Amino acid sequence: MRATRKHVFRHRLGMSALGVSVVIGFLAEGSVAPARDPQISTAAGVSLSPTESGVIDRTNDARAKRGLAPLAADASLMNGARRQAAWMARNRNLSHGQGVTENIAMGQSSASEAVSGWMRSDGHRANILGSHTRIGVAMARAADGTVYWCQQFR
Repeated sequence: MRATRKHVFRHRLGMSALGVSVVIGFLAEGSVAPARDPQISTAAGVSLSPTESGVIDRTNDARAKRGLAPLAADASLMNGARRQAAWMARNRNLSHGQGVTENIAMGQSSASEAVSGWMRSDGHRANILGSHTRIGVAMARAADGTVYWCQQFR
């Protein structure tokens, strides 16, 4: 789905104690905290930060309310979402990647706020509630503090 101004949720954030690094959804490429939620199904080799777990939890909660199966974290999609979120933060450009079903957003201060925003948008909600089985998610912070979010589905 192509992002349009209608689907972009903006909220400027100031610098916070969360840090000033460009990417905080994970510590560094390939260096993330292990998943802490045993309810999230992950493929072999997939580790999730607390923020990433939060996005997947809230996404799966929205699916469960409609009787849909939960999405499993997928290593390839996690890497793709991390690259896309980092690219958006580095370039300060809310833009879709290519070749995947994807939700993106900027400015939300929490996983809950990001997923709630997507659920209020017809196109983004359709991606979350679609027939996918796998998900990758990420959050990255630009140098100016703006937060960028990405979900990818397969």
